[in-house]
Amino acid sequence: MLTDLINSRRIQSFRARTQGIITEHYLLLVLAGAASLSLLLYWLAFVQPYGLIPWQDYNQLDLQRISLAHPAARWYLLLAFAAQSLIYLLARRVVRELKGPAAWIVVLGGALAMGLLLLFLFPLGADDIFDNIMHGRIVAVYRANPFVQVIAQYGRDPLRPYVGWPYAPSAYGPLWEMLAGATAWLTDRLAGADVVANVLAFKLVGGLFLAGSVGLVASILRRVNPQRALEATLLLAWNPVVLYETMGNGHNDIAVVFFILATAWALLTRRHILAILALVAGALIKFVPVLLIPAAGLIALRDLPDGRARARFLVIGAALALALIVVAYAPFWQGPQVLSLLRREHLYTTSLPAAAYAYLARLWNPERAAGAISKVTYAWTVLFAIGMGFRAFWDRAWDSFVRSAFYTLMFYLMVTVLWFQNWYSLWPLSLAVVLPPGRAARLGYVFAFATLSKPFVFGPMFLWPVPMPPEWWRELRLGPAVMAVPLAYAVWAAADELRCRVRRCLGAT
Repeated sequence: MLTDLINSRRIQSFRARTQGIITEHYLLLVLAGAASLSLLLYWLAFVQPYGLIPWQDYNQLDLQRISLAHPAARWYLLLAFAAQSLIYLLARRVVRELKGPAAWIVVLGGALAMGLLLLFLFPLGADDIFDNIMHGRIVAVYRANPFVQVIAQYGRDPLRPYVGWPYAPSAYGPLWEMLAGATAWLTDRLAGADVVANVLAFKLVGGLFLAGSVGLVASILRRVNPQRALEATLLLAWNPVVLYETMGNGHNDIAVVFFILATAWALLTRRHILAILALVAGALIKFVPVLLIPAAGLIALRDLPDGRARARFLVIGAALALALIVVAYAPFWQGPQVLSLLRREHLYTTSLPAAAYAYLARLWNPERAAGAISKVTYAWTVLFAIGMGFRAFWDRAWDSFVRSAFYTLMFYLMVTVLWFQNWYSLWPLSLAVVLPPGRAARLGYVFAFATLSKPFVFGPMFLWPVPMPPEWWRELRLGPAVMAVPLAYAVWAAADELRCRVRRCLGAT
C-alpha cells in the first residue's frame, strides 16, 4: 500500500515535470516564431521597399515625398506598425512564462537580428541623421565648429544635398558633437563621403547605446525583481517604436535614454556621484536630463549616512560635473551662442504651447507671445521637476528615481514642451519598461504608440495639403490632436488612482 502511494506520487511528479518541459519548449517555439514573424514583417514592409542601398541616391527622401508617388505607402506602414504591436504584445505575454538561458538567447538574438535588419532601412521618418553626419564632418573633416558654422557653408560636400536644416547650427550638446566627429572621422578614413557607409556608422552608434540601455534594464531588474528581468528586456529591445526610431531612422535619443538608465542603475547601487555625472553627460547630448538632477541629488542626500558624507557628495559631485562640462565645451566654446537651448525659444510645433503660441501670436507681437509662453512653460517645468525631486526624496522604494523621472518627462512632453517630435517618446518609454506593471507604465506605452499619429495621421492631415494652410491654423490643431489620447489616458489614470485611494481610506475607517 505504502509502495503504491510512493510510486503514484513519483508518477505524478514525473508527469508534472514532463508537462512543464513540454510547455516551456512550446512557449520558446512561440517566442522564436514571434521573432521570426517580426523580422519578416520588418523586411517586407520596411527594408525591402525602402532599403538604404537602393534609395541611397535619393536625397531628402521622406514619407511625405514617398506618399506623393504612392498614396497608400503610409497606410501600409501604419498597418505594419499595428501588426508589429500585436506581435510585441504576444511576445510579452509569452515571455512572462519563461526563464532560463534559452529564453534569454531568443530575446537577445531576436533583438539583434531586428536591429541589424533595420540598419538597412533608409531613414524615411526624418533626415536628422544626415544633419548629424554633416555636423560630424564639420568637426572631423573641415576642422570647424558646428555650433558656429552651418552646413550650407560646405555646399561641395557630397552629403550636403541630404540635409534638412542646412542653415541651422547644431541643436545638440558638445558631447554628441564629439561622438559625431569621431564617427565621421573614422568613416571618412574608411569610406570617404559614401552615403551608405556614413548612415550605417551613425546608426551603429545608436545601436551601441541601445545595447547598453538593454543591458542596464536587465541589470536593474535582476537586482530588484529577477522574475521581470527577461520581460523588461524584451519590452525595450523588441519595441517597434524604439527599433524604428533608433535603428531605422538613426535618431540619437537613445543616447539620452542610456544616460538616464545609467543614473537609475547608479542610484540603485549607491554610486551617487556617478549618477549625477551620468545626467550631466546626458544633458551634454540633449538638455533634457538636467530636469532629473533634483530627483537624483535629493535621493543621494537622503541615502548618505551623515552631514560629512553629504557635504563630500555636494563638493566632489559639483566639481566633477563642472569639469565634465568645461572639458566638453572647451573645443567649441565661442561664447553663449554655442548653447543650443538659447536658440529654441522660437521653435514651436506639435504641442500645447505651440497651439497657445499660434493663437497668441495673432493677437500680440510674435516676440512677446514667444517670450511669455517660453517663460511660463520653463517655470512650470522646473517647478514640476523640483516637486518630483521631493517626491522621490520621501519615497524610499527602489524605483523612486525611475518613477519621478518618468512623471517629469511625461509632464514635460505632454504639457510644456515647445517643440515635440514623436521620437522623444523614447525617453519616458525606457523608464516605463522598468516600472512595475500599472497605470504609469501603461501611460508610457500609450504615449509612444499614440504619438505615431503625427507622422502617419495628423501630420499628413495638417502638414501635407497643397497649398499648405497657414502655420497658425496647422499648429492650433496638430498638438492637441496628437496629445489627445495620451492626455485623456493620463486624466483617466489619475482619476482612477484617486478613486482607489478614497476607497482604501474609507475601507480603513
